[in-house]
Amino acid sequence: MDCINVSGLVRNTVRILFPNKSSRGLLIGLIAAHVLGTLIAYTVYAKVSSLGDGYNPEAYEAVKEAYEYRFGSTVFVWGIYFFVSKVLPFFLAPMVFGIIVAILIWHAFRDIYIYTSRKLFWVCNLFPHFLIWSGTSSKEQIVIICGIIVINFVARRLFSFRQSKISLLFTIIALGMIYIIRPNYSVIYFTIFITAFSTPLLNSIITKRLSVGVWFVTFILSISALMLFLALQKFFYSEEFTYYMKWTQHSFLAYDKAGSNRTDIQWNNFYDFFYNSLWGIPQGFIGPTFIEILSKPIQAPAFFEGVVYLMVILYLLYKLIQLSKSTRFLRVHIFPFIFIGFCIIFASYPFLIFNPGSALRYKQALHPLLIFYPLLILAYNRANNFRNTIFKRGFDAR
Repeated sequence: MDCINVSGLVRNTVRILFPNKSSRGLLIGLIAAHVLGTLIAYTVYAKVSSLGDGYNPEAYEAVKEAYEYRFGSTVFVWGIYFFVSKVLPFFLAPMVFGIIVAILIWHAFRDIYIYTSRKLFWVCNLFPHFLIWSGTSSKEQIVIICGIIVINFVARRLFSFRQSKISLLFTIIALGMIYIIRPNYSVIYFTIFITAFSTPLLNSIITKRLSVGVWFVTFILSISALMLFLALQKFFYSEEFTYYMKWTQHSFLAYDKAGSNRTDIQWNNFYDFFYNSLWGIPQGFIGPTFIEILSKPIQAPAFFEGVVYLMVILYLLYKLIQLSKSTRFLRVHIFPFIFIGFCIIFASYPFLIFNPGSALRYKQALHPLLIFYPLLILAYNRANNFRNTIFKRGFDAR
């Protein structure tokens, strides 16, 4: 009896469901990349580093007991993989979630893929650690899935695409899950959702009346006012702030087996917090330092990936600022995104500095925001300009 040609069956199924060759090729490429990412994560990466929260069905009850049966992000994520693993054992559950990530990216970009820079798009999708952490059982994998749902809704809403009630419902659920798992990052997601949902009102009241100069001054004054308010409240000098600093430091240094821990960072008060942010924020997005890869050459690929990652973020930020200068209706969405994003990253950067391996993982929860969201906005804007140009030519021809 002849064996079933599974690969041929998959190709034919995809060809029937997605007749557009460009769209079909995009979907197949993304799925292949994420499946490969999961396989490499569990066969190679797991031998040199730990992989996320894990999900051992036998240990789920022990985890709930350890957390005294209180609901929290760790118990919530562990529970997701525990129940899914009943149907998809071993690494099949995170692999399926990884495929869902690929499908969501395809769904978000399929209509405007031709308006994106292909090289930039694939660089953003093929970062090795993005493929690893979007393909392994972790909090980051769930946040990435939810984040893509949110930014897809937001981008379509900004450019007046009709959104169904089901799409809105999924977006609200995704926002809720992000809040449970990464409450600090959820502030940025809520910000872009609220501004996008209020687009008609913002366009009629604010956008048409304020110039880019006014927006820039407002941006600077907002940061200054926030810092002044916190200073007057003596928040930076309070026991709560010191406790936050010590808690984040202890979260990493408590693990003696973590050989990459940075134990020589001066970390006592707000002055240390502010000073270390000057190098800690960019270094957090890179991962290991150049000195660290000299002593541990195995970290060199992660270092060079991190340098490219930071350059891509800065490039996309530059393009967004350029876009806000030339496109009036997007200013009310771009500037709050940049402002809130800066504040949250500034407050959260301690999670990125005490261990380079953890930094490589934690930054992936921001990947939909810092990478895919700007890509979507830029591509939709090009598509919108192209449509307006064609419409104008057709009107002039009459």
